[in-house]
Amino acid sequence: MLRLVARANAHPLHHFHSVLIRLLFSLILDADECCCYPASPSTQSRRGERGAARSHQRPPAAPSPITTPLRCSKVSEACSAVSCLASSTLSVTPSLFPFHAMRTGGVSHCAAGVVAKGGAAGASCVSSSPPSSSSPAPVHRASHTFRTRDITLRVPSKDKLLRFAFCSTRHLLAETIRRHDLLRSTGAHLDFLELVGTQLTFSNLLASALEGEERVEARFTAEEATISTEALALGECRCCLRPEYNAQLAEGGLPAFPLRVSRIQYRREKPFTSVVHADLNELLQPPPDVASSTAAAAAATRTSEASHVPFSLYRPDMARRVPLEAWKRFFSYNSSLHAYNYLRRSEGSVPAVWMQSRIDAATLLNHGFLNTDGSAAGGAWQHGEACSGTAKEKKAQEVQRALLHAIPLSFGVVVTPLAAGDAMDRRVGQLNRVVMGAAAQLSTSSEGGTPTIPVLQPLLDRCAQKYTTCQHILSLVSGDHDGAYQAAVTARQYNDDPARVAAVVDPIRRALGVQDFVIPLAATEAERTGLDFFCRCSKQNLMSSLVSASPCTLESLKESDNTVHCSFCGMQHTIADAEWQELVKARSGSALPH
Repeated sequence: MLRLVARANAHPLHHFHSVLIRLLFSLILDADECCCYPASPSTQSRRGERGAARSHQRPPAAPSPITTPLRCSKVSEACSAVSCLASSTLSVTPSLFPFHAMRTGGVSHCAAGVVAKGGAAGASCVSSSPPSSSSPAPVHRASHTFRTRDITLRVPSKDKLLRFAFCSTRHLLAETIRRHDLLRSTGAHLDFLELVGTQLTFSNLLASALEGEERVEARFTAEEATISTEALALGECRCCLRPEYNAQLAEGGLPAFPLRVSRIQYRREKPFTSVVHADLNELLQPPPDVASSTAAAAAATRTSEASHVPFSLYRPDMARRVPLEAWKRFFSYNSSLHAYNYLRRSEGSVPAVWMQSRIDAATLLNHGFLNTDGSAAGGAWQHGEACSGTAKEKKAQEVQRALLHAIPLSFGVVVTPLAAGDAMDRRVGQLNRVVMGAAAQLSTSSEGGTPTIPVLQPLLDRCAQKYTTCQHILSLVSGDHDGAYQAAVTARQYNDDPARVAAVVDPIRRALGVQDFVIPLAATEAERTGLDFFCRCSKQNLMSSLVSASPCTLESLKESDNTVHCSFCGMQHTIADAEWQELVKARSGSALPH
């Protein structure tokens, strides 16, 4: 820096250069203040690696030959809104009747039950202990927001035989709940909202394997509604709900829980689309070599499965460890089993998958989002109609911060073998079976009998308390505690001493029987992408789509004071009188002669 200053003083434009240098120096100091990574006691000498972590940038956005769709839904039940994609029209979004018509009892039971035990849940998500050197700063500080930002992180193993993909979606889930007012529209169905969080995570994990503006569109139909998500490789994501639900599919003779995934990629004229549906009985049934009573059939099965991993997640002690009701609840309100089914059937891989979201009802109650009976309270969301744009934005930020307090974690991890061979595939398959069973155990109801603490509960409580989810989860699935620490540093997430993480993770790995599954991580090769809730809707795109809209849609616009809401982000667009006249002229000009 001194040499640069000396050269600038010698230049004829030294005053101009000195100003630029001072500005550059100030920016460097600001960056250091925001990106201060506390070093582990065992790695304080590795200061040079921090520069590599800071220099990571978002993948460049290459020009995409495919237009990002804008889907706009009218606030009217009479007409379906026009889509900016000519090939699809979407249904009305504001009212999700299945929640009120089908799930009233289930919603009340879920929300009230969680509030009743909220004391214990709330204690696990907000730390009351004094912060240590790596504890999170107060939530209003920008550094805390920076270090808890939603990300995707791809880390290869050192032997390049496995790829670890981690994703966090706390902010995306909170933003989705706020933008679409999901607490009220779903009747405070917290289990379903946690399902939304895992579906957001799944879409972004898939998108992390793409590049640039390539994207993933996923539609998952559950008991209450259809969750529609769209995630771009460069970190943009948006989500909304559709009114279709499983009972409607059953009436038409279609299977429940369908998952539709479309990949829109460069150099492909059409999206690559897969539609699968998971069957819980098939996932849990014993393999033929266990169920068969003949030695010949068992020998034939062992021979046929010697080169691949069984699809079933069956384990001999499964029924004792996890009751069937917990598996059903996990199947209905967590995307992990459906993601595993998709990756096995559509991708042909043998992954280890786990996604988890937690929403704390006690915190929602304290912030005024829930009533004491577990129903949704509208006061915390509302602002006066006469409020200015600045006041509305301030209110939105307050709601977002409060929701983040109530969502201590929302994450997912996928371990994928990369042509690693049958032996490694079987080891990853075993890891998937034990982790999936332990995750399903988290859905065990505490009503009646002596409650048992799920084996993963201490890990989740630690992640919620310390905001070190990235490091702890990578340590769990890899066994490389130092590598997981370095990966968390590269991801610019909160981190902890690897020895303290090992003290939490190692007993869990021994309980799961995977203590020998240790895969060194190539943390220096980790690729990080920040995630944001972002929608590309605009009034210009809206007006272009309305040129070819049906007369029914235009009549609905007039009835709603010329106001249209984007179904993905909830943005409100109002068409002025002059714009309406231009629209009428454009429609008359584009009409074909008879």
